[in-house]
Amino acid sequence: MTPVAKVEFFEFRGSLISFRRYGHGPMALLAFHGFGQSSDVYTQVGQTLRERFTVYALDLFYHGESSYADDHLITKSYWQGLVDAFLRTMAIDRFSVMGFSLGGRFALALAETLADRLDQLILIAPDGITRSPWYRLATSSAPGRWLFRFFLQHMTLLSSIGHGLTAVGLLHRTAMRFAENAMGTAEQRTQVYQSWTKFRLIRPDLNVVSQALDQHSVRVRVFTGYFDRIVPGTYAQPLLVRLRSYELTVQKAGHNRLVDQVGAILAERPL
Repeated sequence: MTPVAKVEFFEFRGSLISFRRYGHGPMALLAFHGFGQSSDVYTQVGQTLRERFTVYALDLFYHGESSYADDHLITKSYWQGLVDAFLRTMAIDRFSVMGFSLGGRFALALAETLADRLDQLILIAPDGITRSPWYRLATSSAPGRWLFRFFLQHMTLLSSIGHGLTAVGLLHRTAMRFAENAMGTAEQRTQVYQSWTKFRLIRPDLNVVSQALDQHSVRVRVFTGYFDRIVPGTYAQPLLVRLRSYELTVQKAGHNRLVDQVGAILAERPL
């Protein structure tokens, strides 16, 4: 079994980011996990790339051992400043970024302002390109957020509605199972609410992102799952149609297995 790297910490404006460092290669790769995960999801990827890259897998706020010390919403400028400070501390100039699901949104936010320092952008079933109607409903307005909190406090009612939507074909059963697994405990429901609401301003500007990636000739690699019903491959299209060049790989997999499958691909076809 591949050993999981120890947790390290980086402080920024009173908040703490926990992270794991894999490998000892000459190139730097920042990796951001999906919702409900932590930096250890990149253990296999880090092992695969250890000779060519030093992989810094960061825990997003409300995940792992990261802690956000402010009540304000997390903005793109705050996130960009945090990562820029992290890069300075680690003496990193040029780097690549990998983001899975929710982590893809944070990776794209970096591309807006740091594309001139990016070698590669690797997106795995990336969130942040197409917003789901459920996410918009739950986070875009004060009444929506109140309703979201109400349903999280009344899970029996939410589950009944979810199964009803599944029965009439408005919600895929895979997405329903994912939601039930992600909100099974009070702690998980708090994590869902905090992540969905506090991260709602992390919305990449696709025109700015695509122009920056093209201008600086950043290699863009996108991996999607053919059976993914959480972040379907079509969700990446609004970004891809704006790019001059990209590499798209569609895996015969669902959402949760994609990171490990990409790790296996990279073992055969290194970055």
